[in-house]
Amino acid sequence: MGGASLLVRALFRSTSRFNSEKSYHRILFSLSPEKVVIPCTTMSEELKYIVNELNRNPFNKNYNLISFDSLNSEQLLQVLNDVLAEVDPRNKVDIRGEDPEQTTVRILEMLRVLKFKPGQEMSAAVFCQRLVQGDKHLIHPILEWLLKNMEDLKMRAYLAQYLVKVEVPLEILSDRDVSAFYEEYEKLIEDFKLVHKDSQVLKNSGYSTSELRADIDAMEHEKDIVIKRIERMQQKVENIHNKEAMLEAAHALRLEREREKSLGNQKQEQQASLTHTEQQVQRLQQQLKEMQQAASGATAEGLLQRLEEETNVNTYIVKQKLPKEIGIRNNDLEILRLVLSEPVMSRGDLDALNSKIHSVNSEITQMVEHHLAANNPADDKLAPFRQQAAIIARKKETTAEHLTELRNKLSAAEEELQEKKSQLKEFAGETVLRGEEFKRYVTKLRGRSSLYKRQRTELSALKAEAGVLTRTVEILRARDEAVLRGLAMEEAQHGVSGFRVTEERMEQVSGEKANVDHEKGQTLEEMSSLVLELTQRIATKKAQLAPIIKELRPLRESCQVLTAEYEQKKHVYDTTAAGLESATAKLEQEVQNLKEEIRASESKYHLLEAESVISQVKLDQIAEEMQRYVGNTAGSDKTKSLRDRLTQKINELEKLSRQLKDDQHIVKENQANRSKQMKLWTDLQKLLECKKRCLEEERQNTGTVHREKGAETLVLQ
Repeated sequence: MGGASLLVRALFRSTSRFNSEKSYHRILFSLSPEKVVIPCTTMSEELKYIVNELNRNPFNKNYNLISFDSLNSEQLLQVLNDVLAEVDPRNKVDIRGEDPEQTTVRILEMLRVLKFKPGQEMSAAVFCQRLVQGDKHLIHPILEWLLKNMEDLKMRAYLAQYLVKVEVPLEILSDRDVSAFYEEYEKLIEDFKLVHKDSQVLKNSGYSTSELRADIDAMEHEKDIVIKRIERMQQKVENIHNKEAMLEAAHALRLEREREKSLGNQKQEQQASLTHTEQQVQRLQQQLKEMQQAASGATAEGLLQRLEEETNVNTYIVKQKLPKEIGIRNNDLEILRLVLSEPVMSRGDLDALNSKIHSVNSEITQMVEHHLAANNPADDKLAPFRQQAAIIARKKETTAEHLTELRNKLSAAEEELQEKKSQLKEFAGETVLRGEEFKRYVTKLRGRSSLYKRQRTELSALKAEAGVLTRTVEILRARDEAVLRGLAMEEAQHGVSGFRVTEERMEQVSGEKANVDHEKGQTLEEMSSLVLELTQRIATKKAQLAPIIKELRPLRESCQVLTAEYEQKKHVYDTTAAGLESATAKLEQEVQNLKEEIRASESKYHLLEAESVISQVKLDQIAEEMQRYVGNTAGSDKTKSLRDRLTQKINELEKLSRQLKDDQHIVKENQANRSKQMKLWTDLQKLLECKKRCLEEERQNTGTVHREKGAETLVLQ
């Protein structure tokens, strides 16, 4: 603790701006006498949460992960100060205009009031030093804790304004007036606690005064209506001779209707439960049917045969198809590397290279023809086998390619299904993508967005090109029609109409004949070469497969033995794993119960400790009061005990009470005369008002108008 205080003093260089030396020690000690612990969570999740909260109201910082992580120490301290200002508006300051010492002390004091309890062990001196330096590895956990508990911390900061007691030194507190004020201050704190507790209970009850008043008024109105109805009904049934029996019948009818209503509700609930159960049964039956269909005809031999087929297919793909494709890709890659390593070729070099390629192709053709002429295919007895082997190999390659394509389609369909399920879960609110899944989803969306933009650009370009080509085709067609019309006119002038069409048909027929002859020759050559190749391949494959087949027979037997042993070991493993999981669950439950007991014991211990402190303070006050009462003198008013002051106060109040009783007696004696006088004055007031009213009526009736035979005469009375 001494080293921590020296380090903090060295950081601040001065303690003149502290509120007091005791507040400095209190802040440092509240962090922890020995160690301070800082919560340790996943950094990426922590930064995501902090950035998301700071981008919302009321902060609206508009950060991202990169910009927030690149903030310097001063900016990071300002962000921490802004969050503390949201908790307590008294911290709403710009730290650039505030002394660093004051900023650090204010933040430490605020964390102490909010009861911040960090997680990794760290000395208090290092904590203060890293806070002064604005270390992000220290400030990020503090920000996460503040943002996660914002509402609770606001309430805690509000209560701290009234419940955190002012520390008064004992030498000042020994003064009687100061002690009396401090006792009154503590009493007001207790009253505030009670009032705040009642206020929270009322707020949490969900009722407001206006709603309660409206409900009371409505209930009173309904009560009046019900009372009037009851009175009317009583008046109606007074003259009925069997009203008691009818009332009993009405009561029974009401009970039966209520029972009928409850039975109807129960019926609806049972029907809903029955419908839900039927749907569940149908769903389970469908699952059972699917499982039965999947398991129909599934024997151990069939499963092994299926596994052998899959193993053979995978072996062919891994040992033959993939190496061949890899070799082709490597050859292409080597060719491209050679091309890249060569210097830039000119047009003459390209022409020379093309001529060399043509000459090599012609030499290959001549060698093939010479080989075919020297070796008669009819004399080769293995030619049919080679042909069959080539066909089988080609079929295997085609089947493998088709299988690869189907697997790719299946994986794409599964990915699409998984994506649809995730979208459905998002719309249903069941799951939320987090972490790496969310990153993959965003990356996929970005890829699709870029692909969409690129294809949209290509589509726009293709549309523009299609428009140009369409216009070009229209122009060429118009020109072609004009040329054809001119040619037809020339043919008609020379007497050879239809010559061009006949010539085009003859050229087309001759071209088709040449193509057919060429295709026939190619087909015969391909068939002969294919037969030779198949015969050779079949012979080689037989020679290769003979030792493999011999080796495969003992391997199949060992595979069956290993499969049986695997099933047995798997059953033992599943049983052991289930037992361990159940034991682990029991142990976790016991650990959880022990933790709950520890928390309850700790809270009880702290409560008893607080009550012990309060009791000790009250005992000290009682001892001090007894000492004052015993050592009190008659002439010193300042050293009077509380009992003497209360006795004096009681005497004064009794004297005041006797005086008020005398005043009450006088008032009662004069009440009759004053009441009579009041009545006379009231009668006099009524008499004067009556005279005034008569006088006004007389003034209004001072003249009338008489009508006689159409003439009007004014008569004054």
